Amino acid sequence: MREKFGYWMPVHICYEEGISKKMTRFIKGERVFVISDPFLYENGLAESVGNSLEGKQVSYFSHIEPNPSCESVDEAAALAREAGADCVIGLGGGSSMDVAKMVACLVSNEGSVYDYYSGGTKELKGRDTMLICIPTTAGTGSEVTNVGVFTNRKKGVKMPMVHDLFWPDYAMIDPSLTYTLPPAVTASTGMDAFCHAIEAYWNKESVPVCDMLSLGAMKLILENIKRAYEEPKDQMARGAMLTASLIAGISFSQTRTTGIHALSFPLTTEFGASHGTACAVTLPAFVRLSQGQEGEKMRALAAYLGYGSVEELAQALEELMADMGLPTRLSQIGVKKEDLAHIASVGLSAAIINLTPAEMNEKSVHALLESIL
Repeated sequence: MREKFGYWMPVHICYEEGISKKMTRFIKGERVFVISDPFLYENGLAESVGNSLEGKQVSYFSHIEPNPSCESVDEAAALAREAGADCVIGLGGGSSMDVAKMVACLVSNEGSVYDYYSGGTKELKGRDTMLICIPTTAGTGSEVTNVGVFTNRKKGVKMPMVHDLFWPDYAMIDPSLTYTLPPAVTASTGMDAFCHAIEAYWNKESVPVCDMLSLGAMKLILENIKRAYEEPKDQMARGAMLTASLIAGISFSQTRTTGIHALSFPLTTEFGASHGTACAVTLPAFVRLSQGQEGEKMRALAAYLGYGSVEELAQALEELMADMGLPTRLSQIGVKKEDLAHIASVGLSAAIINLTPAEMNEKSVHALLESIL
């Protein structure tokens, strides 16, 4: 147990069926800017949320791509400034919510996201605009973190940005928004949430509060993800997955993620894997590797989850992923042997990889990647 630790979670969480259509009382100001991906705008969900905000002037931005670019952030910020947004709402998966975090800040701060992110020379000075995040997938946990992940096209890299101004004022958790998630998205986002929980658990910066949260989240996911995948209309399973994603998000908001997420960056930007898939594909290998420095803790985790050993846990995760149509080998997403050195190099450039409970260097990371090629 750590001799010294802290814990701070400033996000007001509201969990309720239909809460996304009952938010008027929470919003300060008159002008609301809703950010969503194109699908949620085209299917009417974004406008449905906006139309429920009685007496508010609502405008929309939906040019959000997976692994959102800094250019998308700047485009949204320009429109939010023009609208004089008092409140920014991020509706959707991690991409929409991450963009909303930066846009809410840029309403009060001049310039481009490039000025503040990945080598930028300016510092965000404050945020006057309210920020509300509403997840529509059970996976990213972005609604309760102060992390935004953006793709810097100028450098060709995807990297996280951490800032206290990114904490949302409210996280509106409405399980009904996840009832129509396709099975493939249920699987990938659900495994992303599992990665968040286990990375917070084995993290070199782990704290007792996060350990307890992570244990609960992992158990809830393993008990419900297959049912949510096979029976999409099972509301109990959907609610459990959204709750687990939320709890995992709270946990890793304190510790950050580790090598799984560090290596996911090049797998998404260069090989087109979804974020959850890019994380899950290395999960079993990292479970095995983590025994080196956290053997006792990992054995306790395996026992808590009902497995006789860490190896049994790793095998069970591989089987679960395969049963849900997720890749368990890098070659399944187009990675070749000659790509491994580059993937390792990009992953090692992310600071979070040093929070992994194992020696992370070119040799060890290359060996891990080769083991799942």
